[in-house]
Amino acid sequence: MTTLTRTLKQNRFVIYAVLLIVLLALLVLSPAEATLGNVVKIVYAHGAAERVASYAYLIAGGLGLVALSLRGIILSGAQRSRRTLAMTLERWTQAITETAIVFWIAQFVISAPAQILAWGAFTLNEPRVAGAVWILALTALIYLVARWIGEKSWMSFAAIANAAIYIIVLRGEVNILHPFDPILGSDSLAIKAFYAAIVVTMGFIAFQFTNDRVGQIREAFVLR
Repeated sequence: MTTLTRTLKQNRFVIYAVLLIVLLALLVLSPAEATLGNVVKIVYAHGAAERVASYAYLIAGGLGLVALSLRGIILSGAQRSRRTLAMTLERWTQAITETAIVFWIAQFVISAPAQILAWGAFTLNEPRVAGAVWILALTALIYLVARWIGEKSWMSFAAIANAAIYIIVLRGEVNILHPFDPILGSDSLAIKAFYAAIVVTMGFIAFQFTNDRVGQIREAFVLR
């Protein structure tokens, strides 16, 4: 276990607390927007969580593909080091998949008050909102099936399928009420800077959560 991993494990509650305090401070201090006012601060949190979840879906899919490739080499007779690498990638694939689903749930929950305050109601008639529901339902179902089967290679397949679902569903969406990239498209440097800091902070929270899950998955495997 590396020094970094030991440090993160031993101080994880302190790290979570510090990151959450930083996140709340950034949201409180972030600038309001001319049209949405302070409601935009909820949008910052929603957008950051969605961005982190999106990256996690794609990263998990990429790791799953590499892990399956290594499994193919192992079956044909590979070195022990490659087997160890494949198992490590499979643990990270599962953990990052879980992170993606958790942050996708978070962004969906956060989006509800933003919709009510900005649009006057929570609506599934907005294609982007309906797409978010489909992504959550399908990716969570595929993850649960892979966990039920119990084979590590199936989690790699699930991660690849989830990345494909994310890309396909979002690619076919159109925006009606939802603006297209309202934050990064803003002319305000302050808005962009605070949003970037919020995304980075959520990214650190996601990494800490993922690292914790990797350790738990490793320990569960040893205990079997």
